[in-house]
Amino acid sequence: MNLPLTNNNPSESFSFNINGTVYKFKQMWNSLGFWTLDILDINDNAFILGVKLVTKENLLIMHPSLPFDLYSNNDNDPTRYTLDQFNLQILEKE
Repeated sequence: MNLPLTNNNPSESFSFNINGTVYKFKQMWNSLGFWTLDILDINDNAFILGVKLVTKENLLIMHPSLPFDLYSNNDNDPTRYTLDQFNLQILEKE
């Protein structure tokens, strides 16, 4: 399962159901030239703020309390206009 990212706006929020739990995600392009992702619960309490979207890294390795990981096998990190082509996989924790 992939997280549905878009590059329509430099800041966009959406909700996504992962294994029966709804999480809120906010993707943001920043002035340093990369995308970040916030993960919140349905009451806007933050689990993670500002994780940088990069390829070939487990983005949530430092956050073992979340029941899933986010990982991308893309060849390149997303640019301002290629986030919609960035496949960010949702993986169950082992």
